[in-house]
Amino acid sequence: MLSKRDKLYQAAEMNILRCPVCGGDLTRQGDDFACAQRHRVNVNRKGCLNFLSSPVDSCYDAALFQARRRVFAAGCYQPVADAIEAMLPEGTHCLLDAGCGDGWYLNALLEKHADWQGAGVDISRDAIFQATDQPCTALWCVGDLRKLPFRDGAFTAVLDVLTPANYEEFRRVLKPDGLLMKVYPGSEYLREIRAARGMEPYAEGQVEAYLHEKATVVEARRVTVRHRVTPEVWRDFVWMTPLNQDLSDEEKEALAQRPAETVTVDLHIAAVKL
Repeated sequence: MLSKRDKLYQAAEMNILRCPVCGGDLTRQGDDFACAQRHRVNVNRKGCLNFLSSPVDSCYDAALFQARRRVFAAGCYQPVADAIEAMLPEGTHCLLDAGCGDGWYLNALLEKHADWQGAGVDISRDAIFQATDQPCTALWCVGDLRKLPFRDGAFTAVLDVLTPANYEEFRRVLKPDGLLMKVYPGSEYLREIRAARGMEPYAEGQVEAYLHEKATVVEARRVTVRHRVTPEVWRDFVWMTPLNQDLSDEEKEALAQRPAETVTVDLHIAAVKL
């Protein structure tokens, strides 16, 4: 069984890394990676690369990602992953999961397609540390979506799931015929949690309008599933969603103690050309 570091070295054989300092090609040099100008990026013992010069504060902490992992394990987002897979063109793929979190979506695709390759990047170190626990072999990176550590034209598709997009950088790292798979909320998304907080349903329109301004939509689908949930899964939804990051731990727990019977996952998926 490969160690996490060995899995990263295997994934890095794609040769798609870019130096964060000079933009040159980054290749393996011994245990770490370096460019021709001798700028180095070290491999973390967790099996990932850190491209940030300093730590970034994030409300997305380990507890959030642990709750999110349990929600995914319950199958609540499997229809979304299935729709993304169905919308990707036939053939082999090299995927970038941008804002990958704990890497669930990328793993869901790579585990089904042994000939596909992929990388995941997130600004949260806690997220990437959990992503390295995924079974798939992928190139996990702590980095900024505004300055992706990958070469031009490296990917056949970029996944952007419930994450702010940087369309210019996505365009740069996509192959000329590559697709951006943009996933964003529908009006019913997490309606039960919003209702429990006295919030209006999610207002659609802004993300879609900006998407049409920046890209050409090739195909669009909507996945809407109302899941019956246990009190335990309700609690994990409460803790995992950024919707509740303005609440204290005590307030989250109080919300978790008032479970609804269902939680609605309502997401738009757009395959777009940039």
